[in-house]
Amino acid sequence: MKILIDNASSHTAKLTKNFLDVEGLELLPHPPYSPDLAPCDFWLFPKLKIYLQGKDFNTLQALGTGLYQYSKSIPGGEYRNVFYTWVERLKLCVSAGGDYFE
Repeated sequence: MKILIDNASSHTAKLTKNFLDVEGLELLPHPPYSPDLAPCDFWLFPKLKIYLQGKDFNTLQALGTGLYQYSKSIPGGEYRNVFYTWVERLKLCVSAGGDYFE
């Protein structure tokens, strides 16, 4: 199985790399500083900001429950569409030689 993660220090740490190796996960290459390629950055986090705006959660558990319920409310087709958007963004990145693109 292949996995795409960004170049955050927690993702490139030796412990993480060892875990991925033991689990048989192959890392896909990711250009440095490319939030435009991370579905969480270009799709999920903006949606979460809107969802969380003005809400108060008294506990971490309440926050977790709210985020879980929100994620379950997103139609499956939307996840599929963001996958196709991600593939198109990867193509743009390759066309730009790994440089920033819009």
